[in-house]
Amino acid sequence: MQDRYPNRDGIYTKLRELTAADLDAQIRVLQELAVQHEEHVQALIAYRDRVFDKSRHGR
Repeated sequence: MQDRYPNRDGIYTKLRELTAADLDAQIRVLQELAVQHEEHVQALIAYRDRVFDKSRHGR
């Protein structure tokens, strides 16, 4: 991991200057984003499989 970490506004802070609460908040935000990204990935996979599988087989 890098010595500096960007907050939600893109401002970099030295990791050792962050409080435990700051770190917990960042962890929660990143975990929520990871869930959203996984949901998006699954939706795209389902769309691809539905649309392109049908088009390959003449719909």
